[in-house]
Amino acid sequence: MLENNLIGFMQDKEYLPKDFDEFNSLNRLRQLFLNLSNNILKSYCHFTKYEQRKLSTISLEKAFTYKIKSMLPISFIKVQKKSKMIFNFCPVSTKIINNYLNTTKSENIFISNKKLLPVARLISICFVNNKMQLLIDKHLLFHEFVLKKVRKLHNDKTVIDLGDSICIKSENFVGLKIYTSWKDIEVKKPDIKEELDDAIKSIKKGEFYQIYLAYPKNNEFTKQIPVYVDELKNKEYQIKAIPYSLRSIIKN
Repeated sequence: MLENNLIGFMQDKEYLPKDFDEFNSLNRLRQLFLNLSNNILKSYCHFTKYEQRKLSTISLEKAFTYKIKSMLPISFIKVQKKSKMIFNFCPVSTKIINNYLNTTKSENIFISNKKLLPVARLISICFVNNKMQLLIDKHLLFHEFVLKKVRKLHNDKTVIDLGDSICIKSENFVGLKIYTSWKDIEVKKPDIKEELDDAIKSIKKGEFYQIYLAYPKNNEFTKQIPVYVDELKNKEYQIKAIPYSLRSIIKN
C-alpha cells in the first residue's frame, strides 16, 4: 500500500504515518515530514525550525507552494534588507520556473542539467504534470535522520553510510553497525526478522560483533531489547533493538 511505505502528499491528499510517541496530531506529523525532508532535499531546499512550526498549520501542498514562492528571485512573501544579490541566469531553470508560473502554457521539459537554480530543482521535484506532489520512502527518511545524528554524536570517528546500514569505526573502537528501518515495533512481538537476518550474516562473516537495530521510538517501544540468537551461541556478539527518538524535531 502506498501509505505504508511513502510519506508526503499528492495535491491535497496527505500520506502521513499514524500517531506515535509525541507525534500525536496532524500538525506535528506535518512538522515531522518537513523536518525529515530537509535531509533529502538539503542541497536545494531547507525548512527552518520556524518554517516547520508555522507551515505545519497548513497542508503540505500549501507549505511547499509557499516555499517555492519564497525562493523565487522576485518574491512578495518575505522582505529582505537591502543587500547585493547575485543572480546567475540559467536558461533551463528559467523554463522550469516559467512553466510552473504559467500552467496554462505548460510544456514538457527534459531536465539533464544538475546545476539548476535551487528553486528550479525544487519545482522539478515537486511539480509533476502540473500537480504539486512529493512522496518519499519512509525508511530512507528515518535512515537519513539517524545518519545525521550519528555523525554529530561520533564526529571523532569514521561514520560510513552503507545504504541499508550505518558503520562506525575508529582506531581505538571496535566497529559498530546500525541497521535502520521505520517500523512500529511491538515489544511482545517485534517485527525485526529482516534486519536481524542481515545482522546475523554480518556477525558470521566476522565483520562486526556489535550491531544495533534502530527503529522509531513509540509509546510501547521505549527501552532497548537485547536479542539472542541460537545459531550464534558459540560466537561473541551483541545485538540490540534500539528505540530511536525523533522528539528533537518538535523541540524548540
